Amino acid sequence: MIKNFCRILPLLFLLSCSPGKIYEKHVKMENLAWNRFNVVTFDVPIENAGTEYDIFVAIRHITDVPYRKLDVGVYMTAPGGETRSRDLSIKLKDLDGNNLGDGMGDLWDIREPVWKGLKFGEPGTCKIEVNSGMSQLDAIGIMEVGLIVRESRN
Repeated sequence: MIKNFCRILPLLFLLSCSPGKIYEKHVKMENLAWNRFNVVTFDVPIENAGTEYDIFVAIRHITDVPYRKLDVGVYMTAPGGETRSRDLSIKLKDLDGNNLGDGMGDLWDIREPVWKGLKFGEPGTCKIEVNSGMSQLDAIGIMEVGLIVRESRN
């Protein structure tokens, strides 16, 4: 009984700390490597055109990831057909080599804002594609790539 409660409690805590979240999905990378030709696609349902949204890329990596930063390209096609793109350089470690983000055991989670306060002209499906912008064929140590969309908190 207590073991089950201890397993459920962190989940309830995470859910209660995420008001306004409308979408979250994470995609596992095979063999702890993100191939630069592996474009991760997310189809986000947008129901309220007048609402402002914050969009984040989420990266889960292992402690021994060999990079200080991860270069990422994000491409969006809004429900009305408008397109946007953004190149990010997500910091994984500080100058001393210490991992940044939230760590638990050998795993580290980082959420990087892509767009804040974004409004869509009409409801529908927003397609967001995320790809590795690293010069290496495989970005070693990357476990998952995800996307989080929530209503802006202003």
